[in-house]
Amino acid sequence: MMRIITNLMVIGLFLGTACQTDKSPENGGKQVAEEAAEHNHAPTELVALTDDQLRIGGVEVGAVSYRNLGQSLQVNGRLAVPAQSQVNISALQGGFVRSVPLLPGQPVRKGQVLARIENPDLIQLQQEYAENHSRLTYLEAEYARQQELSRENVSAVKVLQQTRADLQATRARVTGLGQRMQLAGLSAQQVLQGRFSTAYTVVAPVSGAVTSVLVTAGQHVQPADVIATVMSTQGIYAALTVFEKDLPALHEGQRIRIQLASEAGKERTGRITYINPVLDDHRAAGIVARLDQHDGRLVPNAFLKATLDLGASRVTALPEEAIVSLEGKEYIFVVTDEKMPEEDDHEHETSAGKTEAHDDHDAHEEPRQTFRRVAVRRGVTENGYSQVILPKTVDVRKSKVVVKGAYTLLSTLKAASGEEEGHAH
Repeated sequence: MMRIITNLMVIGLFLGTACQTDKSPENGGKQVAEEAAEHNHAPTELVALTDDQLRIGGVEVGAVSYRNLGQSLQVNGRLAVPAQSQVNISALQGGFVRSVPLLPGQPVRKGQVLARIENPDLIQLQQEYAENHSRLTYLEAEYARQQELSRENVSAVKVLQQTRADLQATRARVTGLGQRMQLAGLSAQQVLQGRFSTAYTVVAPVSGAVTSVLVTAGQHVQPADVIATVMSTQGIYAALTVFEKDLPALHEGQRIRIQLASEAGKERTGRITYINPVLDDHRAAGIVARLDQHDGRLVPNAFLKATLDLGASRVTALPEEAIVSLEGKEYIFVVTDEKMPEEDDHEHETSAGKTEAHDDHDAHEEPRQTFRRVAVRRGVTENGYSQVILPKTVDVRKSKVVVKGAYTLLSTLKAASGEEEGHAH
């Protein structure tokens, strides 16, 4: 009898040990660990507000709409001037610089004297012009006389032909010498009156501003030496850089809007004039755009940002106040059926039978609406609406989103995140 009782005690002890093993973390306690892990990884993108909070915060819910918004392309560039507006002022003949009344940045007018150069060889040029002009006058009279004698058969035809040849050669020489003096700024009338000059003037071929002065008074210059450089703002244009992938959307005559770095808040307009078909090493092409209005105050080489209008297209759009920015990213808030982490905790405690106080609390708690923060990409903005590129998880036809008061939700979410981080530390 004692042996039977002893065996029953051993069997009971074994069964008791087995029951305790089933409740270990490897078995029955595994579910609790998984629920705890799930709680620790609860969503942090959720925010819930009551109806009163939504009303006070001005939060309104709506749907994502389709709108025809103008598409645009943002590119960088600079102001530039045509090659003919950048002029090197050179010495036509050698000589000594007697005066050069120029300063960098000084505005000049077309025809204004830029420098005065002295060259004794100019005396010989003027002398040859005066002598040949006098001989031309004589040959014109002699040719007329020989024509009269030839008609009366008094003079030989040979003499008439020789006189005509001398007249034509002298006329050509006088014309050439006169043009040389004109380039040197010398007056033919003063030369014929016997007033010779040993210096000539260099004048500005265009109106603009002096960008550099390369000589000094008393310096000897050779023909073709650059004395100064003058840049005109006439014909100034925007030189833009567009990458290869964006070229198919561009065409000549396309409208652009330009903002200069030195003109905050001011916008200028223009049109694309030329598109360079050759790509550079960075797979980009140069674009020339003419400004609609010329402004003499514009400075060449000034950096600018240009917006190219690509035309309207139908896109998903939301009001601007539906999109919030945080740390360089764009977000919207979507209505969701998900529950806040604390609501999951309450349900777990009630199901475990730990307390009935939560049931009474939940019965009197005001219902709340939950929103999930979703990252989006913002596109073109026009007339108070912005294009939004939504992730695939958002169903445009069924999803409800916050269309007004999104910053109220963002502030609430940030405040809640700050409290959690404070407890964590």
